[in-house]
Amino acid sequence: MRAWLLSAAVMLAACGQTAAPPQGSAAPTGDSAEVISRLPLIDACLALSPQARTVTINRASNLSVRLSGEGGSFDCVLPNDARDPANAAVLPALDDPPADAIIFVRAPGENPGGECYEAPEVRDGSELVGWLLDPEGC
Repeated sequence: MRAWLLSAAVMLAACGQTAAPPQGSAAPTGDSAEVISRLPLIDACLALSPQARTVTINRASNLSVRLSGEGGSFDCVLPNDARDPANAAVLPALDDPPADAIIFVRAPGENPGGECYEAPEVRDGSELVGWLLDPEGC
């Protein structure tokens, strides 16, 4: 009887405890979530313009991103009637991106923050997908 009471007490004490969530399993939020939701488009666009390294995301558009690199800046867009990233096309950059645009660098590579700062990582689960850049720079 005494052993039963002791095990019942231990079980009741353990009921109120919760395990910590596994590291890296938190759902992305804010700018990271915006980037991750557009990864299929970003990857399709970077495949069309491999010299580009920086991606600028207009929060108001799910159908386009701006690509920038050594060859200049280009807009990568999806036609309204063909939203599959396989239909992406690269066009000359027309308008300046909005002030609240997200600037992202796709992994792999080194942290692009340079000597000034450590650019925040964007992770999809435990996988590093890239970094967010500060639009103001150093």
